[in-house]
Amino acid sequence: MQNQKPQKFNLIGLIIAAIFIAFSINPIIGGILLVVGIIFIVKNPKFLSSFLLTLQKTAQQQSNLNKNNSNVDFSSIQNLLVENKAIIPSQISTNLFKQTRLEKRKKYLHVALNSTLEEAEEIISQLPASDRILIEAGTPLIKIYGTEAVSRIKAMAPAGTYIVADNKCADLAAREVEIMANAGANAATCLGVAPIETIDSFIEECQKFNIDSMIDMMNVESALAVLKKLKKLPNVVMLHRGVDETEFSKEKQIPYYQIKQIKGNYDVLVAVAGGDTIREVQRATFNDADIVVVWKNFYQASEETAQLAESFLKEIK
Repeated sequence: MQNQKPQKFNLIGLIIAAIFIAFSINPIIGGILLVVGIIFIVKNPKFLSSFLLTLQKTAQQQSNLNKNNSNVDFSSIQNLLVENKAIIPSQISTNLFKQTRLEKRKKYLHVALNSTLEEAEEIISQLPASDRILIEAGTPLIKIYGTEAVSRIKAMAPAGTYIVADNKCADLAAREVEIMANAGANAATCLGVAPIETIDSFIEECQKFNIDSMIDMMNVESALAVLKKLKKLPNVVMLHRGVDETEFSKEKQIPYYQIKQIKGNYDVLVAVAGGDTIREVQRATFNDADIVVVWKNFYQASEETAQLAESFLKEIK
């Protein structure tokens, strides 16, 4: 009896396959075979019941398999696909893989990587394990390597690491967000000096692709004034003193005073970029910054890389 059930299943499957093939060749022949098949099944109900029973068992086995695998680490799967340059459609990637998101009760160290992917790999390997470290594919890396900078850094980092794509969007927000999201970024950046229409579109697209929106307020006199014009709030507002400003305008200060202005009016996270010393990190934390961005000490790997990361992380509480 156990050997007869597969034969019955295979027979009905063969009939169905034959009908489909016949329809593709000639609809008339297909129609004739369909009628013959129906007559055969009606006269042999045991074949139909056996077929349905087999389908039910198969579905139950698949259901049990899915339950047993319910705790799969999708971020590990995503990293594996990225390493092998697998192409994941945006709608599947944003829905299938659970995105790492920022938490408002935590303070973060944001390490920006701006040199080469080889240096990035060496630096990442030395960073301490912490869910409070964000890793950025810096603007220079994106310009050199394209979206590979984002996907490769995501593959290098431990599963679940929060990856920022510092694309500094200034226009065509919808396209840029889609590109960065598909590359595996957890957040993308848009310039605060961009048109308000672009920033609005950027924030909306980030929500659509389930990634965080960061607005970089470099060269913006009042971040608060920009926020008041927006339809929706971003996830992060970044107060940023640029590298050239730091180098050639020594008197130019990071506007720490704006942190409390922003957080007193809006429920957003505030990041501070442009200070790389322990003293500047302390000032940012003292003024209630949620995220402190550093890059200069992480431009190239050194024997002190791990120790520096640890010391910065201790200051950001």
